[in-house]
Amino acid sequence: MAEVFIKGVDGSIYLNGNTQARITNWSMSMDAPTEDVTDFGSNGQEYEFTGLANFSGTLSAEMLRTGTATTQELDLVMQQFASGGTLAKSTIRFIESSLSKWTGTILINNIGKDAPAQGIQKVSANWVSNGRLIWSSAT
Repeated sequence: MAEVFIKGVDGSIYLNGNTQARITNWSMSMDAPTEDVTDFGSNGQEYEFTGLANFSGTLSAEMLRTGTATTQELDLVMQQFASGGTLAKSTIRFIESSLSKWTGTILINNIGKDAPAQGIQKVSANWVSNGRLIWSSAT
């Protein structure tokens, strides 16, 4: 399979079951075989990328210190990001369109961050896959 490049402008980053950041822009490139994993009675088709998968990309996000995310969790995420060599393991949901989403676990690295303004921390980072990445036809 040839390399595929996909991008989107919406999504979320989760840590410890809480939404930690709203993704405002993302991109992904991949090179892997796919397998149809649609369950009987599901809302739409699902494909899982299998084999020696190679998924990676970039993302931009906004982190808030309000809502479901706690200050302690956000500090943990930022400490992992800031440490340089340590990768922060997070669950993501990338929205490609109103009928297409990607979910999976990624390792986030090479983070850059702007100065916080009005309780919002803007970040940009690179990421690599850490296990299964699933595409679904419904958001």
